[in-house]
Amino acid sequence: MRVNSFANITNQTMKTEDSSWRRLYEHAASQVAPGFADRVLRAARARATPLFLREFAFCAATAALCLVAVALYHTTSSGDENARNLAGWNEIASQSDDLEQTL
Repeated sequence: MRVNSFANITNQTMKTEDSSWRRLYEHAASQVAPGFADRVLRAARARATPLFLREFAFCAATAALCLVAVALYHTTSSGDENARNLAGWNEIASQSDDLEQTL
């Protein structure tokens, strides 16, 4: 008996909710001009290709500029960094030679 009363309450609640959603949908549909969805879709399709190509070109140009910047940074800083690393290793080698002579 409890199951049936619960089902009845649930069904009544859902029916009220369904009718509320239906009324809301009908109200919203009455606010939109006829053919609005078709016009929006046609406009979106007409502009989709040029916008996509423009965005792709912009992304490709940005990636190319980033690669050029990385390459320039690498060529200018790698020589200085190598010299610093070599100086550091020379210092370590000379200190280890000094340590060896003192022992």
